[in-house]
Amino acid sequence: MFHIADPKDIKSGKTTDVYFARTVEILNKKGIDKWVRAEFFAKNLPNDWQWAVLAGIEEVAYLMQGKPVNIRTFNEGAIFKPFEPVMEIEGMYTDFSVFETAMLGLICQATGVATKAARIRLAAGERMVVSFGATAGCTLRLRQ
Repeated sequence: MFHIADPKDIKSGKTTDVYFARTVEILNKKGIDKWVRAEFFAKNLPNDWQWAVLAGIEEVAYLMQGKPVNIRTFNEGAIFKPFEPVMEIEGMYTDFSVFETAMLGLICQATGVATKAARIRLAAGERMVVSFGATAGCTLRLRQ
């Protein structure tokens, strides 16, 4: 299950950046395809943070299910640092390139939420953290 965008569009590669689609089109016309390995990492984090919480891996696994690629990742919920590869995908370039945009989006969105939640939890200390869900302004309140 995806938590963003239309699942059919994501699974079919329609949510890709246009340059990935054009690259695959050109490679197919020229009969070129190569076995490649791609690493996913964050060059930096907001506010010069030194760590983040990895999330979205389960959604990436669902997206790539049945595709002829090998994927290695940190576990969902793992702490990582800038420039630390959190995921590696290996396969024929045309088998996964149009999914790069979706994979990055799934990881970045979920990681942002998980990281901010972890930082709020740490900032709260012993206080209980209560989320009021999707109310106006998405308010989080700390209770003593």
